[in-house]
Amino acid sequence: MTDVLPFDLLNTGASREAVGVAMAFFALGGVCAVIYWGGYCYRRTGAARSFIKTLSVASLALAAWSIGGDWRLIAALSFCALGDYALSRNSDRLFLLGVGAFAVGHLFYIGTFLTHPAADPSRLASAPRLAVMAGLAVLGGAMTVLLYRTAKELRFAVVAYVPVIIVMGGSALVLPDRGVLALALCGAFVFMLSDLILSLELFVIPEGSRWLYLTPFAVWGTYWCAQALLLAGLLAG
Repeated sequence: MTDVLPFDLLNTGASREAVGVAMAFFALGGVCAVIYWGGYCYRRTGAARSFIKTLSVASLALAAWSIGGDWRLIAALSFCALGDYALSRNSDRLFLLGVGAFAVGHLFYIGTFLTHPAADPSRLASAPRLAVMAGLAVLGGAMTVLLYRTAKELRFAVVAYVPVIIVMGGSALVLPDRGVLALALCGAFVFMLSDLILSLELFVIPEGSRWLYLTPFAVWGTYWCAQALLLAGLLAG
């Protein structure tokens, strides 16, 4: 099995046994993600919902740990799993905990990007990436204004989160856009897309809108795929 991996984890120096364990955890996360997407993402609360949602990303953290991945990557996935659990519960206090956990997770992702051996800050000076960073700044400003107006008593926590996710996406631009690390670069931007849809779902789209039947599937699908892309790219890159 390890001879036909879609990305060469054997180049990480891990043993075939460790690679097999990592792939098993990755597969477990994928199975849980599909179950959650098909049967739970549109539901409000429930113990099974929280468990499956949390395990979907905790399994990715275990995959990174089992193969000796960067501790920052393991921490990023672990804090995101904590955020998943907190956001799955119907509580404003846990919502704030979840936002904070994701913010910390993004900070660890930023550290992972910037300290990666293939990271090159000079890439940020290229015209296409400067344009992307300018677009991110505009998007971040627009979402800050919009969410400040619509997030009510949660506005300060939500607005504080916006620059963190924007900087996470921008910092991924130090990575190459070719080879396996392109997966991580793509994952960072898919993560931002997921958070954008989630913020619209929670604070902008009016209750009763038909869009709310679709947004849970879009949020979860993009979110878990983003985590999987980040894991695959950063482990094998």
